[in-house]
Amino acid sequence: MTDPLPTAQLAVTLTAVSNSRLVAALSGLVCEFCRGLVSDPQVVSRFHMAAQELAENLVKYSVGREVKLAAVLSGTRENAELSLRATNRSTPAQLDQVERCLAALVKAADPAAHYDRLIRETAPREEGSGLGLARLRAEGELNVDYSIEGDQLTISVRASVEPRKGFPHVDS
Repeated sequence: MTDPLPTAQLAVTLTAVSNSRLVAALSGLVCEFCRGLVSDPQVVSRFHMAAQELAENLVKYSVGREVKLAAVLSGTRENAELSLRATNRSTPAQLDQVERCLAALVKAADPAAHYDRLIRETAPREEGSGLGLARLRAEGELNVDYSIEGDQLTISVRASVEPRKGFPHVDS
């Protein structure tokens, strides 16, 4: 029988005008949260990158004033998962575009090949390439999911992780 791993959660809801300084603050906060939970610097780096990409999308594509970003460690010591979830409201046109992008990303059998193809196809575009999200799956090796309910978009990334020794106050 395994020791249950209590859930650790960081949840941020912003209701202020978002800007690039908040993106850096959010991604830094997620990075420090992850650093406290897992000792593998590569995992921390991958989730820092994910927080940066997701926070940039929150700032760039949100309508309304409220955006949410949450990081959660759940599972057991032997089977832990770290996830990051970004939620915002968006326009129908933006939701259509992101849904096409995310559906292709989630279905891609080879994330690296999909990312490389997107780089070639979207090079002439100035906006809306989907490269950041594809990068999370290809380079970050993170599982990506999404849901759209009405005008609300939620994008989630997750990965199996090994919690930091001694977390939560019990050495294995």
